[in-house]
Amino acid sequence: MPLYRHPESPYWWVRFSIGGVKVRRSAQTTDREAAEEFEAKLRGDLWRQRKLGEKPRYTFAEAVDRWHQQASGRDKDRDRERLTWFSQYLDATPLDAITPAIIEKLRAVRAVETSQSTANRYMALLRMILRKASREWDWIDRAPTVPMYRLERAEPRYLTAAQFRRLLRELPKHLAALAEFSVETGLRMRNATGLTWSQVNLTRRLLVVPAVRAKAGETIAIPLSARALAILKAQRGHATHVFTFRGRPIDDAHGAAFKAAARRAGVPWLRWHDLRHTWASWHVQAGTPLHVLQELGGWKSLAMVQRYGHLSTEHLRAFAEHRQGTARAARKPK
Repeated sequence: MPLYRHPESPYWWVRFSIGGVKVRRSAQTTDREAAEEFEAKLRGDLWRQRKLGEKPRYTFAEAVDRWHQQASGRDKDRDRERLTWFSQYLDATPLDAITPAIIEKLRAVRAVETSQSTANRYMALLRMILRKASREWDWIDRAPTVPMYRLERAEPRYLTAAQFRRLLRELPKHLAALAEFSVETGLRMRNATGLTWSQVNLTRRLLVVPAVRAKAGETIAIPLSARALAILKAQRGHATHVFTFRGRPIDDAHGAAFKAAARRAGVPWLRWHDLRHTWASWHVQAGTPLHVLQELGGWKSLAMVQRYGHLSTEHLRAFAEHRQGTARAARKPK
């Protein structure tokens, strides 16, 4: 029987084979008539592929399934949330029917719902999936163009020392320790919340972020300041992860508790990532050369660090008078 009920699913399932190819999948419907139509279409598509050599047409839902099967790492859950939003519009749409015009409409809808910068992040994920479908999976001949909004680059936001002290007073104990450690080391949130004792060497005063967990894909070795070392020692006793809450690793530090503390501290605009900006900004203001900061922060290129360069101009001061032919120098004494 081509249609049957799966014991763990409310939907009808399809099962048949053509030319040695077996098909077994959910019809994603509880309506038998709709399931029969789905099964007939699948049979027809597979017959044309096997007998006539037609290229199969894959839907966006199938691409999402394959993406989830291959995806790994800290961004998997975030991507799942974004793809759920796309699915309400594209689930049954064949990949080769997703045109630039459709993409443009989706981009506009997401920008109205959130912001242009958020819409860009959603579009970047869509572009990655469509490119994989074209270049790696051979599901479509060519990936459509996915446009992005051109945004003005905002200056990195950072806290003053006084603002940071106020924030620490407002944060719960477990987040205060994590925030102070982040400002001492410059670790990104997921690298800090996911930090394990196996990455830390208290004797050498060093922690290592392995390449698989680093944003730039390269291992980062971070020397620990005296304060960072003291924070780590205060966390000893936890089993595997350094920073925990009620015995469990902290998953997302940028939650309701952090946002409420930021409001009480008078910095409602603050994001957790701004603690990394704070670390970098304080370093530059203290005279740390940009190329050293690049290594400490694990940035792939110096260009990504130069946005902090305007915070210190002391290295330029010696050259400020290196001018010739100025009006002052050309003026003759009376």
